Amino acid sequence: MSVLHKFLDENIVQDSFETPELLERYWSGSWGNTNAVGKVRKVFVHRPGDEILELNKAKFEPEAGARILRDEKGSIISYCLSNEPLNLAKMQEQHDRMTDVLKREGVDVIPIIEDDALLTNNLFARDVGMVIPGGLILARFALKFRYGETLRTLKTAAQIGMPVLASIQGRGFVEGGSFMVFDRKTAMVGRSIRVNQEGIDQLRAILSWQGMELVVVDLPSSMIHLDEVFNMVDKDKALVDPSNLPHWFLQDLQKRGVQLIYTDPLDPPMTTNLLCLEPGKVLFTSRGVRTIEALEKAGIEVIAIPVDELNKMGGGIHCSSLVLQRDPIE
Repeated sequence: MSVLHKFLDENIVQDSFETPELLERYWSGSWGNTNAVGKVRKVFVHRPGDEILELNKAKFEPEAGARILRDEKGSIISYCLSNEPLNLAKMQEQHDRMTDVLKREGVDVIPIIEDDALLTNNLFARDVGMVIPGGLILARFALKFRYGETLRTLKTAAQIGMPVLASIQGRGFVEGGSFMVFDRKTAMVGRSIRVNQEGIDQLRAILSWQGMELVVVDLPSSMIHLDEVFNMVDKDKALVDPSNLPHWFLQDLQKRGVQLIYTDPLDPPMTTNLLCLEPGKVLFTSRGVRTIEALEKAGIEVIAIPVDELNKMGGGIHCSSLVLQRDPIE
């Protein structure tokens, strides 16, 4: 070893990449999430645009229970859950109301970069990646018509200076709507038709580099993402749909000290699809009136907004917002 190299030993980095001090100094901020409920600081969103009008060319197919958009060869380009044409103006109004609330709460709302690609599902910004301590893991979508969203996400992350730590590749599929960082040592993912074992194996390996374990929850065939049935609403409280979660997982949450709040079965689908703004405060669908009562009874502050037109695309508030940075929880 030369004298110079021996001298430079003192400059070798000793801390892990995701150490907050390193991120603050070299990446202009402590990127990433170490929990599911800390105060939200930054989010990705995509305001619905003219791509939604393309979906109005779709035809309702009873066997699918949805409006399916096909190309001239009959291949599926996209879909939506509405029997009737979508109301773009109403959808934009509801999305704007959501982002207005976020801005009032002090959140930096970052739009995903747009290009010429026809990406009808980019509204659901949650799915484009998994945010872990230190940065972003790029998703790999199961459906071909969503592939362009990953490139848009990479460009946007580069523009704002957010670290991209890894990407799901090979034959793996993982989508952000089925992923949650529960605490600094634990993440959770829902296995479904959109999240396969090869993707889960890659995700587990990436998390292991930070000493994190991955809890895998099998979802029923009617569900594609974990956020359809489970979301944290406070440091020690979760909103769950018990009819669509395995009993062992509900028990596991309770063993972790989490109080379970149940969605009301008379409320419409997507009720669980909320965004926790800070401990004990959530942005929530105004249609889930009975569940709102249950949340408030449990001490949760609820900001309720209409998202019924967004729901017609197959998602809700949580689906429409990818949190890039949360405050740590003591």
